[in-house]
Amino acid sequence: MNEEDQKHIFTVSELNQEVGQLLASNFGVIWIEGEVSNYMRSAAGHAYFSLKDPKSNIRCAMFRQQNASISFPMEDGKKIIAKAKVGLYQARGDYQLIIEYAEEAGEGLLRQQFETLKKKLDAEGLFDPTKKKQLPPIPRNIGLITSSSGAAIQVIFNTINRRYNDCNLIVYPTLVQGQSATQQICNAINIANQRLECHVLILARGGGSLEDLWCFNEESVAREIYNSSIPIISGIGHETDFTIADMVSDYRAPTPTAAAEIVLPKKQEVIENLKDLNKQMHQSISYSLLDIKNKLTQKDSILQQKHPASQLQQFNQRLDQLSHNMNFISKNYFEKLKNDLNQKLNQVQVMNPLKGIHDLHNQLDNIKNNLFNSIEFNKRNKEQNLSIALAKLDGASPLNALSRGYAFVSEPETKKGIKSINDLSIGSVVQTQLNDGFFESKVSHLKKNTK
Repeated sequence: MNEEDQKHIFTVSELNQEVGQLLASNFGVIWIEGEVSNYMRSAAGHAYFSLKDPKSNIRCAMFRQQNASISFPMEDGKKIIAKAKVGLYQARGDYQLIIEYAEEAGEGLLRQQFETLKKKLDAEGLFDPTKKKQLPPIPRNIGLITSSSGAAIQVIFNTINRRYNDCNLIVYPTLVQGQSATQQICNAINIANQRLECHVLILARGGGSLEDLWCFNEESVAREIYNSSIPIISGIGHETDFTIADMVSDYRAPTPTAAAEIVLPKKQEVIENLKDLNKQMHQSISYSLLDIKNKLTQKDSILQQKHPASQLQQFNQRLDQLSHNMNFISKNYFEKLKNDLNQKLNQVQVMNPLKGIHDLHNQLDNIKNNLFNSIEFNKRNKEQNLSIALAKLDGASPLNALSRGYAFVSEPETKKGIKSINDLSIGSVVQTQLNDGFFESKVSHLKKNTK
């Protein structure tokens, strides 16, 4: 053995350690594509397998934490794309890969296509929230675009039947997976828009892989959704699934069940809303009547403070005018309420309204008649009170006293009434007012009453 060969002698462990470091430093983290073979999972949750292609294979290890993050079934024959570190299993001197992340081989390309199309459509404004169509509050006819044999159709049917069973569900059966699904979905949306028999459309299917859901990521489907005149709710896959169709749709529901819940309210909630509306109407009428009553009371108080008969007559005329205006306003108010209610009823009729809602019309008519009767009664009562007040005022008038034989004595110049004999002297001239005229006389004799 020469001198140079004596410089350093490696142990097997040292050599494997050096090789492992060289592999790690030279390659770092890499991406690799291959077919899974000899897949085995330990009791601790670690996975061990090989990646192969037609010419070679390499051992791989994937530890429990990374293995738990895999969203697809890892099995023999599965083609994957993996993110891995190149290393060496020193105990055996085997060169291997430590897998950090893996996805199905087809999904990587699909995700790239997804992101490219997403950016393109976003730039064109197909995701613009301001262009989203409003959903009808209670649609009478609901269109469902989905597979006739899938679970989504049954889930949606049961949910709608449970929440609001008075609507019609129109199914446009299509494939929701595979090469033919894209065109069938586009055709279904187009047919629904041509027929215009639905107030809203639900586009739905159950969960699946990115590849399974790919027909909902096609550009043609996205543009058909965007151009639809009928609002569309997407309910595709599970809550974590997200497609281009979800972004273009007018409303995205996380699941088919959620889509059915969004499109219709609960019938009981509609009933409660109608009850609240009726209550608000009654309160509004009561407040209006109370306000009118208070105003009439104020006017009556002002009238009582003003005594002259002319002002009483003017108030009587004003009362008639107010009564007329009140009747006119009340009539218009109830007509407006009736028109508003008819309008809402018409809207509900389009959406199959609840039975018995016509009773509201009868209630409104009864309230209207009661109000008019109350107003008429108050008017007659006020007129009667005014007549009594005028009679009392007339009875207290000095002119009536003169007609009964009484006279009013006053000074001719000042018209000041003479109340005492002390206001007179012999020769004083006085004026005496009778019922039909007056005369003047001169005092020639004065005599005081004795007690």
